[in-house]
Amino acid sequence: MSTRTPIDLQTTHELKLEAPRLPAGIVYRARLISLLAAVDTTRLILVAAPAGFGKTTLLSQWRDHLRQIGELVAWLTLDESDADVRRFMIGVIKSMTKAGVDLGPLLAQAQRGLTEVTVDSVIREIQSRLHLMDKPVTLILDDYHRTSSPTLDALLGQWIPLLPQGTRFLMSTRRRPDIGLRQLLGKGQAIEIIGDTLRFNTVESREVLNVGLDEAERDILAKRTEGWPVALQLARIITLQDQIGPTVLTNLISRGGRLWNFLSDQVLRGLNKEVVEFLLETSILERFTTEITDQIRGRNDSWQIIEQLEPLQSLLTPLDAGTMWYRYHHLFSEYLQGQLRQRNKSTLPALHLRASRAFESSGLLAEAVRHASLAGDFRRCAELVEKAGGWRFVLFGGMGQLNQLLDFIPQSERLSYPRLLLAQAYVELKKGLLHEARSTFDLVASDVAEPIGHWGALDDCERDVLNINVLMKTYEDNRIDGHFLSFFDLMRQRMPGADALTRGVLDCAASVASLCLGELNRAEDFARQAMRAMREANSVLGLNYCFLHAGLSRIYKGDLGNAAAYVQRAKAMAIENFGEDSGLKALSTMLLALAELWNDVKLTISTEELDNAFRHVCEYDSWFEIYAAGLDTRFRLAWLTNNVTAMDIIIADGDRLTRSRSLKRLAWVVDTQRLLRLHVTNDPAGDTLAEKIGRQFPIGRWRNDPASWRPYQDAAFALATWYLPRDLRRARHWGDDMLICAQAVGTRSYEVRAHLLLATIKAATNEQDKAMVHLRAAVKCGAHQRIALPFIEHPALSPLIRLLRRELWDAGGEPIEASFLSNIEEKLTTVSPAREGPMSVLTTREQEIIFELSRGLTNKEIARALDMTEHTVKFHLKNIFGKLGVDRRAHALSALKQTSPTPNLT
Repeated sequence: MSTRTPIDLQTTHELKLEAPRLPAGIVYRARLISLLAAVDTTRLILVAAPAGFGKTTLLSQWRDHLRQIGELVAWLTLDESDADVRRFMIGVIKSMTKAGVDLGPLLAQAQRGLTEVTVDSVIREIQSRLHLMDKPVTLILDDYHRTSSPTLDALLGQWIPLLPQGTRFLMSTRRRPDIGLRQLLGKGQAIEIIGDTLRFNTVESREVLNVGLDEAERDILAKRTEGWPVALQLARIITLQDQIGPTVLTNLISRGGRLWNFLSDQVLRGLNKEVVEFLLETSILERFTTEITDQIRGRNDSWQIIEQLEPLQSLLTPLDAGTMWYRYHHLFSEYLQGQLRQRNKSTLPALHLRASRAFESSGLLAEAVRHASLAGDFRRCAELVEKAGGWRFVLFGGMGQLNQLLDFIPQSERLSYPRLLLAQAYVELKKGLLHEARSTFDLVASDVAEPIGHWGALDDCERDVLNINVLMKTYEDNRIDGHFLSFFDLMRQRMPGADALTRGVLDCAASVASLCLGELNRAEDFARQAMRAMREANSVLGLNYCFLHAGLSRIYKGDLGNAAAYVQRAKAMAIENFGEDSGLKALSTMLLALAELWNDVKLTISTEELDNAFRHVCEYDSWFEIYAAGLDTRFRLAWLTNNVTAMDIIIADGDRLTRSRSLKRLAWVVDTQRLLRLHVTNDPAGDTLAEKIGRQFPIGRWRNDPASWRPYQDAAFALATWYLPRDLRRARHWGDDMLICAQAVGTRSYEVRAHLLLATIKAATNEQDKAMVHLRAAVKCGAHQRIALPFIEHPALSPLIRLLRRELWDAGGEPIEASFLSNIEEKLTTVSPAREGPMSVLTTREQEIIFELSRGLTNKEIARALDMTEHTVKFHLKNIFGKLGVDRRAHALSALKQTSPTPNLT
């Protein structure tokens, strides 16, 4: 498969961004242009009228008028494919960009189908860009009735009232859309121009018919057509064909509701048989070139016939400046298709098939599939999609186009083509529809339980089954075990000839499986292998995921510097290739926030930005590790500050995710967060929940169930925290096993957390020496990588941290460890919630001084212990006495005793 996105989306969009060229001699609607100019400050101008009322002509003339006075005008011709909101927004972005509106990275996002961003973020970015414009901007949406849908109507109904000053939408449609028009009209934000306003008046009608008819004949035609623009244009064409006469005029007066058909019949009668056949055969095309029509007709005279159709210029419209692409007036096209069905209905399937082949040879894949579908040849549809790469489209940024191609094929027909179903399953996976993806996959095959034979012996469908099944299990998360991981090792031995994309996909899946099973070194190794394969396959999207997997492995291992380097690389790639609002950037943001949380307990982004990134991740393609990272980061920040309201919101987010994704491990993580939240408020409901979690995670479960190691760490921490003030024996058991698990997995981050939890437990039982042993181990393990989060989770250890820091400096210990503890002391005063009592008003340095004071030291001894002058000690003591409202040491020490000597995690 080519690694380039096929050209048809770009080609067809370019045509839809051009206003149809107006034929020579078209009547200028000065009356209507003046009307529009009088209301040009409104946010919406809706031109609503039946077919043939000259809506497109009016919009084209208004576009020219606005451009002449220096305004920016974007044009977008809509069709049925634009009913998809993302495809609609792609057109909006491209049309605005073409008009001169700088939309920054959105254009690159649109080229990739907007699959990496949310629609809301796209609209926000467009809004912000429009606010910066120093010229009025008009977006013309022609033929909106062809794309109107409840979802799109609702979107525009919300967007239009928010348009910046100087921006407006001009929309033509055959019927009123459900966009809240009544409210917009009532607020003066919209005006509506209807069919009666568009009718030609007597003067305009006479001008149209000024082609050799006398005044009486023109007045008869004008009255009979009731100012219907297209009917007047047809009457003009008939006159130019020298067909108008007394008989025709008499028939015009008596035709009744069949006026259009009569006039169209007259037009065809004025043409030779060869030209009529051309019109009928090409009427099935949405748009065409002479090269395409030559292929469909099996001839090479289309250009000559187009020249013969010059008198029909109001019915055959050039779409581009080079006069290469054409389309018929919609009403005329409908008439021709009706004539084709009456005369040669049996030829329609063959015509559509020839059209499909013609578009395929021109590189216009979507049109090729559409016409194959209209021909009822779904086998050809399937072959076209499969030939273009099927599910692999997605890894080259083509999910939007794959969606469109699948839409042309009814679900009932896809059932006969396994590779189409596999492509559908992958699209559903990327949308987070795990249940639907599994159901679709199961229609094709069962899980691949054992490694396949030699790669070269597999057909294309079997290879697709392998790739999609591996990805399916990875996303589902509940089926990953040691057997699944060994599967990848055997696959590598048996598939040396596999293509690079397959190798990359399998290695990425193996990396995720390794993380799940606590094989952290292997996870990074697989990710590095996948990087090489994705580069060979030229899949930037796939390469981005590789860096994320490697980064998460390093986070778990506690190598936060290298973790940040991996994830920063992924983020830079995401922004450069997919834009600021891409889903890949949101994924990177989540992992960077997790690394920053462990490292600094302070994020470089705001809580609102973190929440927005998490919401984007939930809408985008994601898996357990990312969801857990997002929930954990947000929850820990709220928990550290006792923000119960925020904790409840985050837990509710987790509940919704687990319901929609059915991720068992994630449900366990959310339960542990719920228990920590109950601990904060000392809610007795925590007893029941703690018993439930204890049954789910008996001591040592991780040994027999390696996939449970990550939630086991959260469960053990939550249970030990809950039982600490209630049952120290149980708390110690959980803490001990949490440490053993962390050491067995090799996760330094969680090992530090376990040591500090045990230090807190030992301190609570007045085993200070043992508490110091665990504290020293935590510092030894975490100082060099500055793993700060677990220290901040245990503010009650502050006195011991202070003692150890002093000991490290005095005894010639590692300076980096002492410096790290100094930094922790600072963070404890700024990050942890203020503890009640007099000590809460003191700075970190003042707390150090009063602590030394409690040891009975003199001012001179305090100065020596804290590396300051005696004068500085006296200065600090004066401030301390003032804050505590005392005037002597004894009273200050009395205030010290009011603080709890027992560690308290709340």
